[in-house]
Amino acid sequence: MQTIHLWSQDEEPNKVKLLNAALLEFAEKGYTLGSTNQIVQNAGISKGMLFHFFSNKKTLYLYIVDACLDYFQTYLKGHMQMRSSDLLDRVAELGMARMKLFFEEPLIYRLAVETFVRYPAEIREEIAGREQQVYASYLTMLLEGLDSSVLREGISPARAADFLITAVEALIQKHVRPHVNQEDKGLDALQQFFGELSTYMDMVRYGLYR
Repeated sequence: MQTIHLWSQDEEPNKVKLLNAALLEFAEKGYTLGSTNQIVQNAGISKGMLFHFFSNKKTLYLYIVDACLDYFQTYLKGHMQMRSSDLLDRVAELGMARMKLFFEEPLIYRLAVETFVRYPAEIREEIAGREQQVYASYLTMLLEGLDSSVLREGISPARAADFLITAVEALIQKHVRPHVNQEDKGLDALQQFFGELSTYMDMVRYGLYR
């Protein structure tokens, strides 16, 4: 995977080497087991250079998480520009866009699993805040220009979208968590789930729609 597109073109070359090496290390081993010594060795820079750019391991990890999230959000928005006006179709479209990204950028997927599935205790508060940002972006993508006329009386679009986001994320956790120690960190299981997502949406349709 070419990781240079995640970082600003203005970054110093040594910082780019560091970030690429850190992404590989953290995507493979996660925050807790990821080694800064291994990172600087793979990057071919000194330990002092790492602390020149970042104050500690946590700030380095969160910098990489934020860069991946920025790329993730930009990617999804680009693939959702021609989205359906139907809420359930949008949920399926969003799921397929996520799946496409994860296959194109497996390191981003692996880091996402290590961050949002394993949920490292030391940075749990920081990750929870980022989860809320991702949730808010999903909500916007699902609600903008939505045709709410098909919803049952008394069901608000925001509440329906919130329910669907929460349900899909819970199902993702259910499908991925048993496989996080496998080489692909559950990517095949996630692909199977998204392949069945339309079936789940059909089940929900009878409860939400007129």
